[in-house]
Amino acid sequence: APHAQGQQRPAQRAGAVASVAQPQKATWSGTTAVSVVAPGAGTRANGSVYSSLGGVPDFQVEVAGHSGAAYDCYPENWRQGRRGQNLESFASELLQQGIVDSKNLLVFGSRGGQVVLPYLWRCRGNAVPPAVVINGGCASKLPTPTRWPEAAVTFLLLGGKDHFAQGLSEQAYLAQSKSHVPPSNRTTAILLVNEMEHMPQPQLLECILQPMMRAVLAWKKTGAASVQDLGRIREGLQKA
Repeated sequence: APHAQGQQRPAQRAGAVASVAQPQKATWSGTTAVSVVAPGAGTRANGSVYSSLGGVPDFQVEVAGHSGAAYDCYPENWRQGRRGQNLESFASELLQQGIVDSKNLLVFGSRGGQVVLPYLWRCRGNAVPPAVVINGGCASKLPTPTRWPEAAVTFLLLGGKDHFAQGLSEQAYLAQSKSHVPPSNRTTAILLVNEMEHMPQPQLLECILQPMMRAVLAWKKTGAASVQDLGRIREGLQKA
């Protein structure tokens, strides 16, 4: 099983995963509306993992946007970024479409966590739904400092072999990521899997993504992290 390190700061049946259109306000009884923000989330390499979420009875899953689209590039204040269509303009469009008000949970990866989630946080703060952030992009040194909401419920999944670690040891990478979370925020968990690369291995993601999603949903609902939910993530790691 992969070796993990972590830090924690103290019914409508779903259909197949589809591209986001114009989302409506989430009012389904017993259904959790999930949006996977495609750029950076590995929706191709891990497409089977995300597709399997579409078969979970209490999840209604949509994929927002497309990797490789015209807007799938960094903003102009980034190295090799550009003005016009970019990930910030994409985030603005998602905001206008109602992603914050219509979803219960957001999933990001890589550049989505670096650009899209921080943009949503700047605009809507604590109103942004709980998020699972693969690669933990929001917890890194960015051209535009992240305005981390005090009550944001966030689960960061880091990889010890991810190039985001920039050669740091696992412990140093974990500590650096933790340092970007404001001390006032007590609703962020960080899981570092030593063997994980930038693109999570499908078997690993399959085993832990859904437990991570359920953990942040319960955390948001109850206001406290559940030892039982976190234990299920550990069980998933042992299966991977």
